[in-house]
Amino acid sequence: MKTVSIRLTDKQHHYLAAVAKDEMRSVEQLIWMALSDGIPYMFCEDTYHLEKLQCDFTDKDKESMAKHPLTKPDWGSEYYADHPWAEQIRENVLADIERTLEPSDAAFDLQAEINRTDELHAQRKRDHEAKQAAKKEQEAAQ
Repeated sequence: MKTVSIRLTDKQHHYLAAVAKDEMRSVEQLIWMALSDGIPYMFCEDTYHLEKLQCDFTDKDKESMAKHPLTKPDWGSEYYADHPWAEQIRENVLADIERTLEPSDAAFDLQAEINRTDELHAQRKRDHEAKQAAKKEQEAAQ
C-alpha cells in the first residue's frame, strides 16, 4: 500500500473538512471518493451544506442576507451549481508541477475568519430579533 499526500491551504482544508463532516465521512474517505468521481460530478444532482466564510461572500450573497436576515450564504445547496471552493484545489496540481505551490494564505488566520463570520451572523440575528421585538411592542401599543 502506498500513501499519497496533498498540500492544501488552511482555508481549502477548512472547507474540505466541513464537507467531509456534512457527508459523515473522514477527509481521507472524501478524497478517495472525489478522486474516483470528481466533486462537480459527485454533487451535480445532490446537495450538501457548506457555510461560506465572510471573506468568500459575493455581492449576491450580501444582497440575499439583506433581504433574508437569518439566512447564511452557503455552497452546495443548489443542483448543478459550481463548486469554486473545490475547483480551486485543482489549481494546486499545476502549481505543484511548476514548483510554485506556496501557501497563498500564509497571512490568512482561519480561526479569526471563522470567528468574524460567526460574529457577523450573531449580530445579524440580534438585529433581527430587536426589530421583531420593537415591531411587537409597537403593535401592542396601538
